Amino acid sequence: MNKGRTLPKRKARPIQETITVAVLSLVSLTYLYPLLWLIINSLKTDTEMFIDPWSVIPSFQFDNYATAWVSGKIGTSFFNSVMVSFTSVGVTIVVASMAAFALKRFKWKLSGFVMGLFLIGVMIPIHSTLIPLFMVFNKIGLLNKHISLVLPYVAFALPTSIFILSGFMATFPKEIEEAAVIDGCSMKGVFWRIIFPLSKSSIATISIFNFVTAWNELMFALIFMTSDSKMTLPVSLTRFKGQYSTSWTIQLAAVVIMVLPSLIAYFFLNDKIIKSLTIGAVKG
Repeated sequence: MNKGRTLPKRKARPIQETITVAVLSLVSLTYLYPLLWLIINSLKTDTEMFIDPWSVIPSFQFDNYATAWVSGKIGTSFFNSVMVSFTSVGVTIVVASMAAFALKRFKWKLSGFVMGLFLIGVMIPIHSTLIPLFMVFNKIGLLNKHISLVLPYVAFALPTSIFILSGFMATFPKEIEEAAVIDGCSMKGVFWRIIFPLSKSSIATISIFNFVTAWNELMFALIFMTSDSKMTLPVSLTRFKGQYSTSWTIQLAAVVIMVLPSLIAYFFLNDKIIKSLTIGAVKG
C-alpha cells in the first residue's frame, strides 16, 4: 500500500520562461517603438528632430499640437471623422447583428445562399468601386456629403461583421430563445433583450475594427469630399506638406492627434476583443 503517496511536483523551468518573456518583450518593443518615436518627435522643434531624431528627451514643444489643431484646421476635420466613423460603426452594428440573427437563429431554405452572397463581399477590393461610386454619387448629388462616405464604409464592413457575429450567435443554445418565447417575449424582444446583449464581446470586436478602418480611410474621403469643411482627418494630414517647406514636427503632432482615438477605443475594449477572438478556442 502506498498511502499518502503524492505525485512529484513539476519542476519550474525558469530558463524557458525567461526566454519567453524576453522574446515577447522584444516583440512588444518592436511594435511600440514607432509610436513612442512619433510622440517624442512631435514634442521637438524641427531643428532638434533633424539634428538627433533618436534622442529620447525632447524639449516639450506642446505648441506643435496647438498649431496643428488651429492652423491645420484639425478641429473641423476631427469632428468630421468622429461623425462619419461613429455613424458608420453604429449602422454596421445594427444591420450586421440583425442579419446574423436572421441567418443563424432562423431556419429557412436560402439562409446559406444569402450568407454566401454576403461573404462574396469580402473578396471585393473596396477601392475597385471608387470610380463607379463617384459616377453614381455625382449623378444623384451626394458628392461632398458625408453620407457618400458612410454608405461605402457600411457596405464593405457588413460581410466581415456578419461573418463574425453569425459565428458567435451560432454558439448560443436554442433553449434561451425558447424559454423567452414561452414567457411571452416576442422575437424582437428576444433579439434586443437577450441575443444582442450576449453578443457584446463580438460587437466590441467589429466596432473597433470598423472604427479604425473608417477613421484611417483616405481615398474615398479624398475623392468624394471637395470642400475643406467636409474633409476628414486623413485628408487634412495631406495638407500639411507645403510647396516649398514642411514642418515635420507639427505634422507628427497631427498624426498623434489622429492616432489617439483608436488607441483609446482599443484600451477600453481590448478585453472584450480578446474574449471574442478566443471564444471558440475553449470549445470541445
